Amino acid sequence: MKNLLALLPMLLFLSCVPEGHDDNTNNINNVNNTNNVTDADNDGFTVAQGDCNDEDEDINPLAVEVPDGVDNNCDGFIDDDYDGDGYGVADDCDDTNQFINPGMVESCGDGIDNNCNDLIDNQEDCVGGDTCADEMKLIYVIDRDTKDLYRFDPATLDFSLVGTLDCGGTNTPGSMGVTRGGLAYVLFSDETLYEVDTDTAACSATSYSDAATGFGAFGMGFSSDSAGSSEETLFVANASTLGALDTDAWTIANRGAMSSQAEVTGTGDGELWAILPLEARMVRLNKTTGEELESHDLTGFPDLGNIDTFAFAHWGGSLWVFIREYGMGSTTDVYEFDELFNFTRVAEDIGFTVVGAGVSTCAPVVVE
Repeated sequence: MKNLLALLPMLLFLSCVPEGHDDNTNNINNVNNTNNVTDADNDGFTVAQGDCNDEDEDINPLAVEVPDGVDNNCDGFIDDDYDGDGYGVADDCDDTNQFINPGMVESCGDGIDNNCNDLIDNQEDCVGGDTCADEMKLIYVIDRDTKDLYRFDPATLDFSLVGTLDCGGTNTPGSMGVTRGGLAYVLFSDETLYEVDTDTAACSATSYSDAATGFGAFGMGFSSDSAGSSEETLFVANASTLGALDTDAWTIANRGAMSSQAEVTGTGDGELWAILPLEARMVRLNKTTGEELESHDLTGFPDLGNIDTFAFAHWGGSLWVFIREYGMGSTTDVYEFDELFNFTRVAEDIGFTVVGAGVSTCAPVVVE
């Protein structure tokens, strides 16, 4: 009885607590966490410990940052540094490209604000300036039947004749890659590789040997080693493999697997793209591994059984595809795959059959 009487005051006190009132002193001021001591959202962090929103358990110093317009990990950046270049989106004008940020040196002639100062190709910031000749900013194509070499200007859809290749014998020219300095590499149907002067169309054999590499027929294209860099690599792709061709040693280093036969083209901002005609897809590749970084179905791509020849090159932010379909009197049609991923025929029956296309990394990546 004595113990029960001793507990009576406590029971009377608890019965007087207003309904809906939590008398847990550890939760005082939890709604706004104004005392910086309590953990209102129970995520393991108080405001004093760096929680920048103590009303949301998914926001704290150990949260994973996601692209939602919120500073999830409380580090002072919103959607921070997805390209790993050390700059969050508050400062980085392109947080999808590690070669574009305030710490970069401006590279003239690439149409990009490399250093995020709101000035594109600012001469005062540039190193080296634009060293590319105007002719090297265009696409080059080869006629299968005559071996004529043409320059193609995507801005006007005009072709201009350079000259006729006097190499390869009776073999047919095929894929082509073009350097910044005006030298083209052309692969023929017997897997021989020739150097071609894009100013005169004069050509000479290289010492490349398919017997030595065992790589077989391939599509090819140059890509800048980094955004705006004048250093570039010649990439090649066959039915199963992406590789890099060393034009000094004439060896091919495998980079990764391809899902089917491809033509490849690179850009001045360091990207590498491939067209997979057997799958009617356009893909952007990781140059180190061959992994597909993005893929787009080509709506309206001609039926594979109707395609006679095709070629592929980048220019001005678009990817340009040259396709001849079977049919008496038919010649090549030109298609554009633009930045909005639209695949559109822009020129029909140009008058000859394009079998190879190449473009240097001097070509613009955007058109102002």
